[in-house]
Amino acid sequence: MTLPIGVDPALLGMSAGVENAGAASMAAAAGAAAPEIIAVLPPGADAVSAAAAAALNARGAATTAAMSEFIAMRGLFADTMGVSGVSYAATETANTIASTI
Repeated sequence: MTLPIGVDPALLGMSAGVENAGAASMAAAAGAAAPEIIAVLPPGADAVSAAAAAALNARGAATTAAMSEFIAMRGLFADTMGVSGVSYAATETANTIASTI
């Protein structure tokens, strides 16, 4: 018996793995870039340079926080796809057993 909505649990599992790998790759890249984008030094010794550097550091921190949130959401999406694949497979097994009884 095939699933009426055409879901392939193995394909969902593979997609979940690809998404998890993507999230891990993004986390590594964001982690490597974080020190450079949150540690901008003022180009001069004046107040304007210090304010510009502070603004750039604040923007870098906000970008790092947003990236961290996005990476976490991508990981949760991948986990949801994996669980869905397992759920579909279990449901298909239960349906197959029920149809033979």
